[in-house]
Amino acid sequence: MGCVESVPARTSRSSRPRLSSNHERMAPYKDEADDTSSEASDAGDAAFDAWDAMEQAEELSYLEQQLKGCSVDELMTKRFPTRGGALASPRGGGAAAHSQWSSVAAALTYDGDFALSPPYTLKKAGELYSYLRSPNAKPLPRKMVYEMLIAASHAFEAQAAACGSLIHVPPPAKPGERLLVCGDTHGQLQDVLVIFEEHGLPAPGNAYLFNGDIADRGRNATEIFVLLLAFKLACPDIMHINRGNHEQRDLNERPFANGGGFAWEVRAKYPHDELLIDLFQNLFTNLPIASLVGEWALVIHGGLFREEDVTLDDIRAIDACRQPPSVLQTRDDTLLFDALWADPHDGDGIVASDNRGGVSIQFGRDLTKAFCARNGVQSIIRSHQLPKRKRGYEIQHDAMLLTIFSASNYGGVCGNRGGALAPDDRRRGGSDGRAEAGLLLWM
Repeated sequence: MGCVESVPARTSRSSRPRLSSNHERMAPYKDEADDTSSEASDAGDAAFDAWDAMEQAEELSYLEQQLKGCSVDELMTKRFPTRGGALASPRGGGAAAHSQWSSVAAALTYDGDFALSPPYTLKKAGELYSYLRSPNAKPLPRKMVYEMLIAASHAFEAQAAACGSLIHVPPPAKPGERLLVCGDTHGQLQDVLVIFEEHGLPAPGNAYLFNGDIADRGRNATEIFVLLLAFKLACPDIMHINRGNHEQRDLNERPFANGGGFAWEVRAKYPHDELLIDLFQNLFTNLPIASLVGEWALVIHGGLFREEDVTLDDIRAIDACRQPPSVLQTRDDTLLFDALWADPHDGDGIVASDNRGGVSIQFGRDLTKAFCARNGVQSIIRSHQLPKRKRGYEIQHDAMLLTIFSASNYGGVCGNRGGALAPDDRRRGGSDGRAEAGLLLWM
């Protein structure tokens, strides 16, 4: 068992951020990063560009392999014959799978320096947060991870059965309340700890929405998932999690060096336990694809769709309780794939995304405007891409589209800021009482 690799928040590079909060509307927003990024060293720019190119090449390689019909699930079943295999049953892993996971959990004992057992409370979740900040934090007890994932799987299965693939997240209703939207964290636990340190732990009136891509690349996604789920199980309305394109088995089974790594992280911390990886996958397939925050925004990991006239009801009806398809044969396949993989471009229309293998698409501002008008939402909040100019956000499509990326100094080399988004109650007072959007940035 190795130690948790993230540096504790109080001593990490990210723990002393140059915070910059903006309280203006998104349209005229201009952060100081726009001015200072040009002053970065050539070496820093080269590292940023090289990492961005490598990331695109990794995902291009993955999509090309998928088009060739290379199923990692089949390969891993041959290598690990005792593993559970693909979870293809309707919503949830099925009674047999849950019975097996519960039997394993019952036979385990709590070990290590820290344990959190049910019932889950905000006090216990806060204790987990404090433990993960410790310089001596070690991987969490296997029994604790099993119990929490089983409980969370039941909760998300029930949510998926009731709401489908689109959930409704209430916007802040009173002065002083907040909903913070966070983008990709990719296993960088230190960034999640910094977010909670600077903006408060999840609590009633201080809710969070994490927009996917928690898994892969960084080596502490397990701890991020468990920490977020601890708050979710303690108080469901204060923590929301969307699915990203990296919450899927085929990418998780790729090595860290090829843009994956989550399955290998789990194996390193919990050896010889393929059932635990299956349990994570069951959780992933029950995460919502998108969240609707009142009329303020649709929050979705990748973006919009190549299909015409897509409605919120269409998104709600997506069959997402499966691994994303490698070949797009139906409208439902295409909607699921685009929700997780699509990117924007600055023009109009739909173009093929050569950076992601040609099967993925880029959508233009006309599609964003039409989608928002058709569905009665003001904006699209997405993640999925490292924003340019080393900042944690990017605004496009006449300020109707915002990319949020929360992994600062991505991969340890990019030198970029992390970003989060929150409605700002200091600008309340309009006729409709809505809050304006504010960007929260850190290094």
